[in-house]
Amino acid sequence: MSESDLESVAQNIDNISNNLKTRGIGVIAEAYEQYQKEVAKAEALAYKGEAGKVVMDKINELAQIFAQVTQNDIKELPMFMKDSEALKKTAAFAALNAEHIRFGDYSESITVEEFVDAAKKYMNPDHFEEGERAVEEAVNSDQAAANELFNSFDWRKLGTMFYSLGYKPIQSQFLYGPLATQRRRLGPRTRNVDDTLNTQGKTTAQKVSVEEIHPDPEQSTSHMVRSIYRQLVTKSAEEKLNFFVFFLNPFSFAQSVENLFYISFLVRDGKIRLDSDEDGTPYVEVLDEGDTADDGAPISHHIATFDHTTWRQLVAQYNITEPFIPHRDVPEDEDLPSTP
Repeated sequence: MSESDLESVAQNIDNISNNLKTRGIGVIAEAYEQYQKEVAKAEALAYKGEAGKVVMDKINELAQIFAQVTQNDIKELPMFMKDSEALKKTAAFAALNAEHIRFGDYSESITVEEFVDAAKKYMNPDHFEEGERAVEEAVNSDQAAANELFNSFDWRKLGTMFYSLGYKPIQSQFLYGPLATQRRRLGPRTRNVDDTLNTQGKTTAQKVSVEEIHPDPEQSTSHMVRSIYRQLVTKSAEEKLNFFVFFLNPFSFAQSVENLFYISFLVRDGKIRLDSDEDGTPYVEVLDEGDTADDGAPISHHIATFDHTTWRQLVAQYNITEPFIPHRDVPEDEDLPSTP
């Protein structure tokens, strides 16, 4: 056999070896694809929180596939990328399952009696060798025997155990799955400018006079109540006065409402009486001291609406041309447009 024939045989052997290795890479790629399909099929269990065992099995299976990648002579970057994708999908699958886990009674927790028995056995290993729980219940009926039973436990041993375990930091690895973190988005920052450095464009507060700070005493509530009472006593002390004629101001709806407010204090304090005649028309009259002391008179409470339209109608109905309570020359909001 010539030298050229030997080189040709060696080249064929290398080609066959490379084909076998390439075929092995293809098998691994198919294994990764099949793995991701199986994880996708198991998502229904993850939504129920029942895929805990599946998660562990898939992690072990993924580790076996990755071992084939590392043991292969040909290190292909796409295989490592496929492994990263599979690992990411497994992590999302485990997080989805952890999010939907419902903790309840799995019949695996211990009862209170089991915990107490275990604690007693830890403090006194010989406790249950002499008659079990029946003897203990009989001993508890006697106070002296109960004290002796209590002192038979090594409470210092239990306290030492809790003391040694109480300072251990609580592990939080189990939170890696359920917690989903999101990167905070950075928005444009607003630059704060110190306006004290630039004297241009400064504004000063408007000067307020003392008269504006202190209200006019003639416009105070107590002053207006006394003024209205004097007007009523002076003009109509001995007779009944129509209530609408008393408080309505034909020139101002706002002042008519204010008059009602002031009159309510006179009624409350017993200075005047608000009643109605035989026709149902309301009237007011001044009360003397004897009348104000009469607590046996019936008292009633009425609620009525009073709007701008009603004010116009009452002024026209009773032909009120001048206000009984003098008009106050004070600035006020513009009246509503009169109704036709």
